[in-house]
Amino acid sequence: MSLELFVSNVPYGANEHQVTRCLEPILHGDRFRDLFIGGAPYNFMVRLFKGKQHRHQNHSGMGAILLPSVDIGLRLLALSSSTCPVEIHGRRLKFAPIRRPVFSQGDIFKLREPYQDPEIRQQQEILSDELLSPGISARSISFGWQYQDDIISLEHESPEGITWTVTFNLADRYLLLQSSKGIRVLTHLRSIQSIALDAQGCVLWLERPPVFEKGLNAANVHRLSSPGDDPYCIIPYLRIVYVRFQGLLSSQEFERRAKKMSVSTYTCDQDLKRMGLFEAGIMERYQAALPQLPFEIAFQIEGLMSRCRLSPREILEILGDIHAALKELGDSTTARCVKELEQEREDNPEANPIALFTEIVQYFRSRGTAKARSDEESGVFECHRATVTPSSVVLTGPLPDETNRVIRKYRAYGHNFIRVDFTEEDRLHLRKEKNVDLTAILDDRIGEFMKNGLSVAGRKFELLAYSSSALKEHAVWFMTPFTTSDGQYITSESIRRSLGDFSKVIYCPARYGARLSQAFSSTEPSITVRVDEIRFIPDKESDYGSLYTDGVGTISPQAAKEIWHKYTESRSKRNRRRLKRPSAFQIRLGGLKGMLCVDNRLRGRVICVRESMNKFHSDDREVEIARVFDRPMAMFLNRPLIMLLETLKKVPLEPFMALQTKAVEETRDAMKSFDAAARILERYGLGTAFRLTSVFLQLHKLGVSLALKDRSQGLLPFLGRMLQFVENHILRDLKYKARIPVPNAWTLVGVSDEYDYLGENEIYARVRTIDGEEQYLEGPVMISRSPTVHPGDARMVWAIGKPSRGAPPGLEELTNCVVFPCKGHPSLPQCLAGGDLDGDLYCLVLDPQLHFRWQFQHGDYDPPQLVTLDRPSTIKDVAQFVVNYIKNDLLGIISMQCMLIADVRKDCLADPDCVKLAKLHSIAVDYPKTGRHVESSEIPWLDSRRRPDWYANELHNNNPDLYQSQRHIGHLFRAIELPALPEAAKLARRQRRRIQRDEDEELNRDAVLRALSDDRAVISRYLRPKINTYIDLEEFVQGQPTNVIDELLDVFDTYWSNLQYIAKTNSLSNSTALSEEEVVAGSIVAKCSQPRRRQDVIADMRRSSTSLCDQVRNSIEGPEDTSGEDKLRRAWVAWKISEKYHQAYAAMSFGILALDTAFSAMRQLDDYE
Repeated sequence: MSLELFVSNVPYGANEHQVTRCLEPILHGDRFRDLFIGGAPYNFMVRLFKGKQHRHQNHSGMGAILLPSVDIGLRLLALSSSTCPVEIHGRRLKFAPIRRPVFSQGDIFKLREPYQDPEIRQQQEILSDELLSPGISARSISFGWQYQDDIISLEHESPEGITWTVTFNLADRYLLLQSSKGIRVLTHLRSIQSIALDAQGCVLWLERPPVFEKGLNAANVHRLSSPGDDPYCIIPYLRIVYVRFQGLLSSQEFERRAKKMSVSTYTCDQDLKRMGLFEAGIMERYQAALPQLPFEIAFQIEGLMSRCRLSPREILEILGDIHAALKELGDSTTARCVKELEQEREDNPEANPIALFTEIVQYFRSRGTAKARSDEESGVFECHRATVTPSSVVLTGPLPDETNRVIRKYRAYGHNFIRVDFTEEDRLHLRKEKNVDLTAILDDRIGEFMKNGLSVAGRKFELLAYSSSALKEHAVWFMTPFTTSDGQYITSESIRRSLGDFSKVIYCPARYGARLSQAFSSTEPSITVRVDEIRFIPDKESDYGSLYTDGVGTISPQAAKEIWHKYTESRSKRNRRRLKRPSAFQIRLGGLKGMLCVDNRLRGRVICVRESMNKFHSDDREVEIARVFDRPMAMFLNRPLIMLLETLKKVPLEPFMALQTKAVEETRDAMKSFDAAARILERYGLGTAFRLTSVFLQLHKLGVSLALKDRSQGLLPFLGRMLQFVENHILRDLKYKARIPVPNAWTLVGVSDEYDYLGENEIYARVRTIDGEEQYLEGPVMISRSPTVHPGDARMVWAIGKPSRGAPPGLEELTNCVVFPCKGHPSLPQCLAGGDLDGDLYCLVLDPQLHFRWQFQHGDYDPPQLVTLDRPSTIKDVAQFVVNYIKNDLLGIISMQCMLIADVRKDCLADPDCVKLAKLHSIAVDYPKTGRHVESSEIPWLDSRRRPDWYANELHNNNPDLYQSQRHIGHLFRAIELPALPEAAKLARRQRRRIQRDEDEELNRDAVLRALSDDRAVISRYLRPKINTYIDLEEFVQGQPTNVIDELLDVFDTYWSNLQYIAKTNSLSNSTALSEEEVVAGSIVAKCSQPRRRQDVIADMRRSSTSLCDQVRNSIEGPEDTSGEDKLRRAWVAWKISEKYHQAYAAMSFGILALDTAFSAMRQLDDYE
């Protein structure tokens, strides 16, 4: 309980900072050390009263002090009246109990925060005030384009008569240009690539468009898509801002303040002209040209402008050459030529676009396209994408994406579908800012596109639907109407009508959209069943209405076998042999969704479903596989779970610290050998696209040592650098997520006990790894389900181990799933953060050090009511729901606010505010299905800006508003150092430069032919003897395999082009591509303020690179009927191409694919023998 004291006799010359500074050594000294909270210095607050009679004085000589406890206050009173007085400026301060409270409830809350040195705080405030006021005067601002010969073409200038002020914001690190009319142009400092000063102004080169706002004061600002007077919306594509100052003094003041902000500038005269690259006539001709071209070509052209690679005038200049190429090379190849123009322009920014395009066309004309064989992948298609930001529309792709029911049906017309993402200018999620109204952006811009369509490449695209996972990423599907080969006219409305009967949910836009989303979930096709093979069976529920079988049905062994056979058809023979048929599948079947668990009592081809799985009626009878559970997943701790276990007061810091230390040691040790590195890659799911785990194990068997990397060139040094990226990825997840692996713990999908064998609070789980190792879980188990928010979201249960002899035989056959009992109220999954059995994953921990005896009552919430209309919903209602969702998606904020409050409150997650936030979290989780959102005013907020150190993102980890958290996650955060980050970042920059291919790296058949017999590289010296046990390499080389060399050089060239495109489009930066090491590892080194954004980009990159790698492996192997010996010969040629051009971007990863193909061919020959 806090205490206020009256303080008097304060010298008039002393301010609140000085009084605080005087009290600090006393209140934090030895006499008060036993009263420290959590062993850390506590906060206190001083307030001096204004004088009524002597207004010229800073204060009246009196004030109040707020202390965090009565004990501290009483001790200070006793101390000040003793022989050890508190003095300032030679005067003794007098303390007494206060008659009337002075401090607010908000001030009392601030006492819970850790102490901050007043001197640091004062310096921060002085610097902030100095930077903010007064603003630097400017006459005008202009937006420009970097033209040839270092010319900056000013294409848009602010109207005459409007003046501007320039200010720096220290707290949020941005530069603000504000006009006398209230227009605000805000640029975050991290997006400024460089600043050049001259006598009249400064030039800002921007990585992305600035933020446009309107408001005369910072407390009432509206977000804009443009600063105005921009009929063709060109300003977002003009990435150069020229600020013309009022005079030389303004320029000097700008330079001085920039230095204070640690922003570098340089002085240079700029060649500023008005070239008219975007003038009205050019824009009209450009827009009229797009519909006249095939979509694939028009998309690439508009992509070049949207990514600021070519201006509209430059595009019009090469339009004739594009039409000529179209007649000669066709749609697809011409689209590739236009796509290649981006890389060529980046490599040669001063070159004429006509000359560059002519060279590209000549290259494709002379070499042709790669004759690569690529199996038709049922699970992937080439997806065009449009990213809509508050000011621009950026086109990328096509890139591989997973398919869904609708895309597979219209696969031949896939270019009529695009994925549209709604993001900030920096590609992060649109987010609410304090005092900034997003209505104009969300309703007038995004809402307009959602309801009335989006123009892409001269075609009108309209909203189709979204998947549930895409909605969380603020992404939806659009399509443009088309006619099929049999004359059907397909529109978005006709597709939605064909999916099923939505009459049960049509009055709730959110629920209607959620049901539509089932057809757009990423799935793979399997078998089609007859109506008589589908049985409806009743749900099991308690006497009080708690469902035990919520979302789960059963399947006969025969049907499961057929589904598994269909699912694994596209996998390699070797993988098919290793994969065991799973016990559980996550499926979509028409309007049904959920899990199917094998029941060996069923005979024939039978699928049993329940009403809890039935979301809408559909005549579709294809069983789609959303996920299979053929292996157990590792279990990782995370910050919310650690905070929950700390709340339960029985789990100390030491077990977590020991697990984290072990993870760090294993990671660093794994960098020393291929076999250890393979295990780490497997555990953390890294390098999967390139099958690094398998390649590393084979290299280890060959006897190749990672220690040789420092004495060789080519692949070994590359792998050494790549492993630094892996180490950085793992350590970063440990530091910023507390993602700590737990041994003897698993993550399993939940199913129900169909045999009624388990008792209340009992579970059954049998795990079987991919290598065949088995374990029956037995004894006490801590079980949870992410996300854990409420302190009752983790429970202690009993795992029964191997079933006794009298148990139903079907129960023991279930593997890699956790079986929940059909007893108790509410159901056990429901107690775990409101879980169900339609595919939810559960974490099971056997380690007794992470167990607890006392557990909190589980969260029990009434389901939120649906937001409904008084009429059937239309797609425009669904569109409005999506806009509202983007506007009111507070799930992440609620989760983080709960953690922040728990960090400073005594009861941690059991604090009443945290319990309230857990309830709000439950509402926010259901928002996509109910349409009911959490209001910001309902959320308990911390009053202060101060945050725990673990809250720091990677971009702002030196913020003075951060304090050292004394919670477990704070200690774990500080225990991790990231020494690999600077080196990894340096390697990334060096590798990015290698995307440009030098002249001496031009592909040459004779050079490769000579390299076939050259084994100077380390791996070749180990690999050749092994391959010679299967084929005679010398005889093969003497046969002059020029055809194979030419073919694989084409494969490598196409791979280089595709990989660099993946590296560019999946970078967190608009100006730099990913390094080859990053793509191979499946990680991104660059810092990001939103971890979710990084994960989304990494997922996209992995999906694209996996598809590319599968295609290249197939191309290296050759046609389907290629023998094992010929596959091995072709793999040797591909490996030697990689070795010969090891300095080129993509060469090393191409070599990894070649090695994987060679090892696979050798296994095939071993099996044949």
